[in-house]
Amino acid sequence: MEEIPDIDFAHPVALFPLASTALMPNAVQPLHVFEPRYRRMVVDAVGDAADGLASAAPIAMATFLGDAWRDDYGGTPPLRPTVCVGRIVRHAPLPDGRHDIVLLGTCRARIARMIEPCAGRPYRMAELVPVADRARPRTAVARAREAVVSVLSRPRLARLQAAVPLREWIGRPDVPPRTAVDVASHALVNDPDARYRLLEERDPCRRADEVCGALVALERMIACAERQRSDEWPSGQSWN
Repeated sequence: MEEIPDIDFAHPVALFPLASTALMPNAVQPLHVFEPRYRRMVVDAVGDAADGLASAAPIAMATFLGDAWRDDYGGTPPLRPTVCVGRIVRHAPLPDGRHDIVLLGTCRARIARMIEPCAGRPYRMAELVPVADRARPRTAVARAREAVVSVLSRPRLARLQAAVPLREWIGRPDVPPRTAVDVASHALVNDPDARYRLLEERDPCRRADEVCGALVALERMIACAERQRSDEWPSGQSWN
């Protein structure tokens, strides 16, 4: 079973909810923070510690549940229970009060209790419970990683611009297989529901299967585009 990173879950964690899953453990996500409540969240997280970002408070990337958030974005719309806890590893405050940050995903967690905004804190927080991966033999997880690398090596997929460096990185022997699968999930799966399933799934082998399925579906789309004749293009444009 994987180790839970050094995060003090005895204290509430700030929530940054978005419409779709934006962060996976072991992956990095750049974010441009412009809303006043989340500007305050970043300032509170970074603080004025002398050691810079080393002691920055964690931020959990959450996902809205359903479509209620469209009519209540500024309020407290319901959230899906599984979140990804991240650490700020890069912070660039901008002159107008906005922030460019980079979050490194550290682990999965579940919301145990919501703590809604109050006077002096415009953003939501939650008490979280860390979620560890199910125990799987190391060899099984290694084979799951190899399956992702194998599918990504297929000719049609290998031509994708990001395929070669990603395939080389996740295939490196010094990259832990679980880390490789999570980074592949973050980089290769764009469907919002599929991304959340990957975040919620505790079995790294099943996560690898989901990534392989998404890649196979993409491969089929590329094949269809290649077979399409120019006179079949909608409005004179190809599916590419």
